[in-house]
Amino acid sequence: MKKIIFSIIALFISDLSAAGAGGAVPADIVNHKMEIEIIPAEGLLKVSDTLTLPPGTENSAFYLNKHLKLEETSGAEISLVTGERIKSYDTNLSSKSGVNVYEIRNAKKNEPVKLRYSGKINEPLAEITQEYSRSFRETTGIISEEGCYLSGSTYFYPEFEELKNTLEASVTLPAGYKAVTYGEKTKETLFPVNVSFWKETKPQDDLTLVCGKFAEYSAKDGEKTYYVFLQKADEKLAAQYLDASKKYVNFYSELIAPYPYKKFALVENFWDTGYGMPSFTLLGPKVIRLPFIISSSYPHEILHNWWGNGVFVDYKSGNWCEGLTVYLADYLIKENRGKGREYRMTTLQKYRDYVERDKDFPLTDFTSRQSSAQEAVGYGKSMMFYHMLRLKLGDKTFLRGLRDFYKKNEFKNASFEDLRNSLENVSGKNLKSFFEQWINRPGAPGIKAKDVRLEKENGIYKITFNLYQNQENLYRDLQVPVYIGFKEMVLRANFFLSEKEKNYLLTFEKEPLNLEIDPDFDLFRKLSPKETPVSLSKLLGAEKPLIILPADASAENKKHYSAFAELWNKDPENRPEIKKDSEIKKLPGGRSVWIIGGENKFRALLNENLKGFSASVNDKYFSTGRLNVETASKTLVLAAYNPQDENEALGFVISDSPEKLGLLSSKLPHYGKYSWLVFDENMTLSKNGVWETGNSPLKFSFSSEKPVTKAEPAPLGELPSVFSKKELSENIKALASGKGRFPGTAGFSKAQKRILSKLKEYSLKPFSAGFAQSFSFNSAGKKIKTENLLAAVEGKKKKDEFLVLSAHYDHLKAEGDLSCPGANDNASGVSLLLELARYYEKNPADRTIIFAFFSAEEEGRLGSKYFTENLEPGLLSKINANLNFDNIGALGKRKLLVLNSDSSDKWVHILRGAGFVTQLDYETVKEPLDSSDQASFIEKGIPAIQLFDGGGPDYHKPLDTADKIDFAGIVKFGEFSKEIIDYLAGDSDFPSRPGKTGSNPASEQGTRKVSTGLMPDFSFQGKGVMAQEIAANSPFAKAGLKPGDIIVKINGENVDGLKAYSEKLKNFKPGDKMRVTYVSAGTEKTAEIILEEKK
Repeated sequence: MKKIIFSIIALFISDLSAAGAGGAVPADIVNHKMEIEIIPAEGLLKVSDTLTLPPGTENSAFYLNKHLKLEETSGAEISLVTGERIKSYDTNLSSKSGVNVYEIRNAKKNEPVKLRYSGKINEPLAEITQEYSRSFRETTGIISEEGCYLSGSTYFYPEFEELKNTLEASVTLPAGYKAVTYGEKTKETLFPVNVSFWKETKPQDDLTLVCGKFAEYSAKDGEKTYYVFLQKADEKLAAQYLDASKKYVNFYSELIAPYPYKKFALVENFWDTGYGMPSFTLLGPKVIRLPFIISSSYPHEILHNWWGNGVFVDYKSGNWCEGLTVYLADYLIKENRGKGREYRMTTLQKYRDYVERDKDFPLTDFTSRQSSAQEAVGYGKSMMFYHMLRLKLGDKTFLRGLRDFYKKNEFKNASFEDLRNSLENVSGKNLKSFFEQWINRPGAPGIKAKDVRLEKENGIYKITFNLYQNQENLYRDLQVPVYIGFKEMVLRANFFLSEKEKNYLLTFEKEPLNLEIDPDFDLFRKLSPKETPVSLSKLLGAEKPLIILPADASAENKKHYSAFAELWNKDPENRPEIKKDSEIKKLPGGRSVWIIGGENKFRALLNENLKGFSASVNDKYFSTGRLNVETASKTLVLAAYNPQDENEALGFVISDSPEKLGLLSSKLPHYGKYSWLVFDENMTLSKNGVWETGNSPLKFSFSSEKPVTKAEPAPLGELPSVFSKKELSENIKALASGKGRFPGTAGFSKAQKRILSKLKEYSLKPFSAGFAQSFSFNSAGKKIKTENLLAAVEGKKKKDEFLVLSAHYDHLKAEGDLSCPGANDNASGVSLLLELARYYEKNPADRTIIFAFFSAEEEGRLGSKYFTENLEPGLLSKINANLNFDNIGALGKRKLLVLNSDSSDKWVHILRGAGFVTQLDYETVKEPLDSSDQASFIEKGIPAIQLFDGGGPDYHKPLDTADKIDFAGIVKFGEFSKEIIDYLAGDSDFPSRPGKTGSNPASEQGTRKVSTGLMPDFSFQGKGVMAQEIAANSPFAKAGLKPGDIIVKINGENVDGLKAYSEKLKNFKPGDKMRVTYVSAGTEKTAEIILEEKK
């Protein structure tokens, strides 16, 4: 292979005794029939290769590693080329260091040429340094006792210019070793030596072979075989990768074209790599065990089997492959997680922060990534190019074009021009100018707006504004997205801008509230400094930044600070300047600056520069307004604007563990998109975030009122999930179709029958004698009989230990003609619990899982209390934990919320693992809230949490209907919960347990009878209670409170959090007056309200 797809590895091998030599081959393909023997302990390679050459190559030349000695030849005259004659075969031999050139003469047409050669291949791993502390190790080829790596860059086989390769080969290794290469493994013998046979008939750019002492795992899926080769046996890890391989291969087979190979293998390398080759990927031992790799980088490696290893790159005209792979893997995953806008913003930030004018280049010049600047162009700009193409053509046409491109160019070299031809063919559009401006020229347009006005004339609203390009050379094919916000909707329009400046006029009958220019970052362009929050990438990509160390630190800390600063000196082309604070009187403008150490005299600038972000740092806390983090034993990394130059950044590193800053240096480059980071005493990231910004020069407000939130566009392709949106939708619609689900009513009975029918359809068994656990309660003087529904999937190994998953299926009593459908509360939780039951019945865990559908939760958790109080003796101690699902159908763009994570000190670690694997954002609420059925388990000393969407204005109202449910959000809860369940229902230790309380103190003082109209923001971690929503016409709304306001006192008494707020309201009755003190936009205010009855 002349260039590598972020990787280098593969070879094709097969039982040579079953295949004869000779026979015609296509015009650009050389077929190798190889017998390979590798002796790892000696670094020795022995090869016999029978070549079948294509017509016209009877007189040609090939390359071979100079350490390999040609011992025997037949079928042609073969001689070593030396001196000036080498130039006649290769004008760029300097790029092929360590090779010999051999000339083939007078080979007989359609007759094989046989070679036998051997030698030692052992180029030591060399450290390749990029900017700052980023580096990696690489070799062109190595054979050692740890394993072997032989690629196209090794030249371990006869390699011909411009010819592709097919292969049949046997690989012989000592017992205990295994080989992996391209193609299908047709046969293998393990003793007395390992001999594996491989075959690949599809033409390939190069050949690669790896070997090691692997534990092998495999799974069949039709004609495809999936493999995992690990340096150390790990059945659980292998099962995860096998499942992911099948999942993503099938996904891309449907999205693009059938998978082009007969196998896909994950191979663990003996040093850290991330290489993607035809039919396998080679990942390093650290990378392969990172919990988020399977759901982030691994699909990228699989997709390369279509782009780069299915359709090859014509590098002479630029690498189109990396950007397309990023767009359909990394980006598409984020788009499915609701983070497409964030990914595009980060991409544009990287381009702005890493690519200076002298580092920029057109995509036609991009071949591979060697620096962050090259990544920002070759991956980032290219990714945005595909995004703009998609928006220009529409999703269906864009995908049709990609499928046409693949079909026409499979196993051929292809260029941007070939891609354009396919897209034009299916769309009927002329894309020449579009391709030329984004592919052939460096740089990016800068978009500015001015003279933005709203006027009302004769009842018609008119918006006038000017758009202009502020770069030197104009772009002639720009479509600039503009959003106009109204109370009920947001309009999007694309404005064509081909000149330096253009005026636009928009007219509306309804009053516009704001105008935004490309707020979703759909256009590749140069960002303005204040358009996005300042991030660490501005510092990491800075040219020759200044690092300021404290002169007054202790001798020990000085040593650690200096060592930390020196670790950033790895890039010889961009070394930072390191000075002591005593040498500098004033921060310089025109460059980015790092301030290291709390002892630094410039530390005093920190809070002054964080004011604009509503953040601060004192001796005890780092506060962002929404979050308070204790700073003891922590390391803070914070980015702000350089007060001398807003185009540059100011970074602070303040650490209670200076001796561990060396660990930090290698981690920082991976967190460039964030504005702030908090690391614990072990330099493990514990918190991160991005400053909020509201002063973009491309946003214009005409009113203090905010427009409705824009809907997220559907992703280009929906990622596969074990949870069915169709099943979720049908169950929620069925459960929420009646007037209500109060126990004893027809609606409750209908819901009960639905749940039971699904449990039987999914082959679930009752937890005890039957599914129903009967009990009764009094309501309005009447005795109500009702039932919990309990099912179970028996554990494979620990059937007498239990994990309880729960959701309540009752709802409020309907009053009069009003319905109480309860779609989110809690048909959403019930529907996910049914999906979990369906999945785990087919995939049992080690421990028994109980699926509990509780009744009478709305009456004070009566169903879950009855369950926990009536378990068989000794059973309570065998319950590992409880996950309760309540109100999970209105997630939207918010983070998943986890309530009662204080019920075990292990939850923080379990949740962090789930977040890593799923790449989903979540927040924990540690207050002991009496919010739902999990509280009944906590009262009995069982760790329990509630999964929750944060609530909304339709809570406990007739408006809580199925048409408003966010089904994609429920799937996110499912994916997140599955990771927690797999851990808790596996062979892990029981998490630490809370003390038994007998009952939750929060429930002992009775129930609340009053309402203020507040829907709290459960993720708020500061003092007080933040309003997420204020119900229209409620007491708080009438008093003027707004979303974002923070309640800090009730009748003069402090309100520290949600629990205190709820407890204080229990002391009031409807009609009472209450004085509330709250903070709004930084100002403390007081209002008196009249409380209403809680519905």
